[in-house]
Amino acid sequence: MSVVLELSVPGSELSFGPVLNTISEIRIRFDRIVPVGTGSFSYVWVNVPDRDAFEEAMRRHSVAESFAFLQQEGGEFLYRVDWRSEVDPFLRCLGEIAVAVLRASGTANRWHFVLRFDTHDDASCFQRRCSERDVSIDIERVLSDSAGEHSGELLTPCQRQTIALALERGYFDVPRQTTIVELAEELGISDQAASARLRRATKRLGQQALSNATEPDTPQSRITRL
Repeated sequence: MSVVLELSVPGSELSFGPVLNTISEIRIRFDRIVPVGTGSFSYVWVNVPDRDAFEEAMRRHSVAESFAFLQQEGGEFLYRVDWRSEVDPFLRCLGEIAVAVLRASGTANRWHFVLRFDTHDDASCFQRRCSERDVSIDIERVLSDSAGEHSGELLTPCQRQTIALALERGYFDVPRQTTIVELAEELGISDQAASARLRRATKRLGQQALSNATEPDTPQSRITRL
């Protein structure tokens, strides 16, 4: 059974992060890649006012072995990029494990990834290698492929318990029939913990609802814009 990890990485720990920090009004999107191997993020769409500035930043930061302009569509430029994974511990970890990069987005400060591994062992091995190379990954969510599109699988058991109780007690009614303090007391946790569970649960359900509503299953929908 495959495993999907949603995680974030500080931009300072990625070799290509600083490129975004040196150019204003730049947006980059990566094609969906399966698997990563040595061709990490090979095809890159760049939306930038000054194409020359982007290419100069790529050369100045030495983040790629080579890159080549392929075509232009509207205001976007498509590049083939061979990233220098040997100077980027995170890319090295990706390249050593059977993994598909489903999404990659971020800024100079922080990057977010959605990765699919063939097995739980592969996902665990990836995390160990990141730890060994001092790559600070923050795991935000873990899903198995069997989760499908069911919203309940997006939540942890504690989050499901909390949001179910909140619905039952009328927390989301107008006017509210209960308070976060009362919910917390019934759950046997602090009101801060109860509030955090509700925020995370509603955020995940909202993201899933928007994703289902706005991203049809087309090649374009499988691309993440930064």
